[in-house]
Amino acid sequence: MNVPELILIGTVVMLTLGIVVVVMVVMQQKQVIQYKLSLKDKDLLLQKERLVAVIQGQETERKRIAEDLHDEVGAQLSVLKLNLNHLQQQSQNGQVELIKESKEFTDGIIQQLRFISQSLHPQTLDNLGLAHALDSFSSLMNKNKTISVRFQRDNSEFPVDREKALNIYRVVQELINNIIKHAEAKNILISYQSTNSMLTVTVEDDGNGRLTDSLQESRKKTGSLGLKNIESRLNIIGEISTL
Repeated sequence: MNVPELILIGTVVMLTLGIVVVVMVVMQQKQVIQYKLSLKDKDLLLQKERLVAVIQGQETERKRIAEDLHDEVGAQLSVLKLNLNHLQQQSQNGQVELIKESKEFTDGIIQQLRFISQSLHPQTLDNLGLAHALDSFSSLMNKNKTISVRFQRDNSEFPVDREKALNIYRVVQELINNIIKHAEAKNILISYQSTNSMLTVTVEDDGNGRLTDSLQESRKKTGSLGLKNIESRLNIIGEISTL
């Protein structure tokens, strides 16, 4: 074997070894990247599980407080109203007006108690589903007479997972609270449309258009719990916030 042949063979061997080394390096880098992505996915999953646990704990506590308000305080106020009715029937003319005012005041407290209880835990959501819960929430908001809230839905009856429904309900609730605080709106429209594979809930208002700016500013503040709650719940149900 002459020298040129030896040089050619050596060159081929060196190129082959070089290619093998490059392939091994690329494969190793790919494995490192996959490992890092795997760690990132596990970290995101862990964060999501922690977030779900925190929100579930909050909802459990809200439910407990709502039931206590309804069963204990609500029952006591109902007894008070019955006693006032009894006193009104037996009272003198001079006391009738005072007892009437007390009854009206008690009715107002009972109405506010129902609103607070419904806000803490929407019982209608458990019994009738998301659409009825949003409709009921709209009716409660209208009773406060601070803003007109209209609920509009299609005729579909596709079921929504209970946990997702609760998170969507909370998002709508928080959006309306922000509209009342920032948008100076008079009217709000909640639109509900569903198919077998998609649910669309839209919240619109006729306010000053500053709500989006207020929410963007809130992103920069560490104490903006309302916006964080919205984003957290959207992340849990797999949606991306476009606020």
